[in-house]
Amino acid sequence: MNQGGITALAINKGEKGFFSGIAVLTVVLLLLLLRSCDDDCEEVASTPKATVTVTATPSPAGSQVGKSVDSASERARQTGLSVVVHDASDRYETPGGDWTVCFEEATLSKVDFAAVPDGAPCPKKDGQRIPWPKMPNVKGTTYAKAVEKLGDAVGDVAIEAAYEDEAAYDTNNEAGDYANWKVCFQSVKAGTALEHEPDVTLHAVEDAEACPSSTGLYKDPTNDPEYVDPDYVDPGDGWSEDEGSSGDSGSNEEDYYPGEKGGCPPGGCYNPCPPGGCR
Repeated sequence: MNQGGITALAINKGEKGFFSGIAVLTVVLLLLLLRSCDDDCEEVASTPKATVTVTATPSPAGSQVGKSVDSASERARQTGLSVVVHDASDRYETPGGDWTVCFEEATLSKVDFAAVPDGAPCPKKDGQRIPWPKMPNVKGTTYAKAVEKLGDAVGDVAIEAAYEDEAAYDTNNEAGDYANWKVCFQSVKAGTALEHEPDVTLHAVEDAEACPSSTGLYKDPTNDPEYVDPDYVDPGDGWSEDEGSSGDSGSNEEDYYPGEKGGCPPGGCYNPCPPGGCR
């Protein structure tokens, strides 16, 4: 081997030795570092992580629309909410516990209920007029159809005879003895707002009968306690037969008397017959 080749080999061996030394030194330094932080590393590793506590907001009460004010308020307070209640209509009345919730508006701490009186329909929007149903015209229909038509818009639907001298009574019955009776009059006028489900009375007659012209009439006029026979003549009205009898030959000084200026009336004085003769 020539001298140049020996020199190159020596250089190569020198480089390899240098780099090998650096690698060994690096490993030693890492081991020293690990040993030096044993206690600190364990302390760092054993330090608990910070715990973040989240306070939950009150759970929502759920929709209370359609429930009574008392029930809805109790449920809302159970979840930690304060409660406010107001009239859902345009009347600005103070709601009662039996009112029905129509609308609700809730925040994290409070719920506001808008309610209407029990049995009243909810307005389309908070603060609007209550859309009460209107009384329909049931004249001419049967009692059964009238009960069906009025439905839940009213309270009791009673039937009474339209004539005073006939008897009929029933309530909310679509299939009773008076189901086919014809309605002549209704106690609530058609078109009237049916506020708070009022009771309704229908005056009717049997299907084949004609309705009276008004209430309070009798089918048989003679049944009326105030009935007067048109052929009856009161004895106290007009002349009686005894007062004008031609057979009375006596005179009555009180019948005819001279006038203030004297003299006799036509026919003579104290004439028992009036002028023109007796009957």
